[in-house]
Amino acid sequence: MRIALTKQPDMKVLSILKKIKNNPWVGIAVSLTLIIPSLYEILDDVTVFRKEYILLIFAFPLYIKSLKRIFDDMLDVYDDLSE
Repeated sequence: MRIALTKQPDMKVLSILKKIKNNPWVGIAVSLTLIIPSLYEILDDVTVFRKEYILLIFAFPLYIKSLKRIFDDMLDVYDDLSE
């Protein structure tokens, strides 16, 4: 009986998706692609409630969270270098 070591392609895709999800630059890019077009639509007529308001509710926290993670990583690297 032989045991073959094979890489499962499903696990490779899962690890790539985890890396993309945890990358704060991807979060910034996604949030900006939601924020910028939404602002153009909203600024046409502010008094009308549109779906873009809902998109902004989700995009701004994602943007802030991604920026916080980037700046925290920068500060951690700076702290490591100063020690």
